[in-house]
Amino acid sequence: MASPPASSPSVDVPASGGASGSTSTSPSTATEAAATPARPGSAEVPVDPAGFRNTGGAGEGYFLTSPSGNVSCGLFPNGSTAGFVGCQAVTSVPPDSGPTCSNADNDKYAVRVEPTGAVHFCTTQGIYTAQNAPVLKYGQILTVGDASCVSREEGISCLLVNANAFLLSRDANQTY
Repeated sequence: MASPPASSPSVDVPASGGASGSTSTSPSTATEAAATPARPGSAEVPVDPAGFRNTGGAGEGYFLTSPSGNVSCGLFPNGSTAGFVGCQAVTSVPPDSGPTCSNADNDKYAVRVEPTGAVHFCTTQGIYTAQNAPVLKYGQILTVGDASCVSREEGISCLLVNANAFLLSRDANQTY
């Protein structure tokens, strides 16, 4: 089978329960698969990036807002001081490992993905926000260079090809 182009997001497909004739799946594997959200991939409807190009807190890039308005994200195809892709939430929960923020106006949860991995942090400013950033509707995916973000009811999930992905929402702040 041919490999996807380098700019296409990778997709992890959970195991389907083992080889033919398998009688059980280990409980920890089943629990991990259920707890890990699907990475952005081909099941979503792609949008034209041109409508998302804007200038925001981290400079020129592509900015989006979740349908609820709780999460804002920025994608930077050439990288920036804010990474290649990142999001921040008006309200969220602490990540498994990383800082605990207060959700006050000057202490918001944020996460970015760089080639070396994901970085969780608290922000005092609108790094991944831009005025009039369009809404990425549920089921849509925005891909710019090696970065992609998808909007789902459980939150915004973003990835950088060959690096981590994350899910950020009011109830989730997870790297995978």
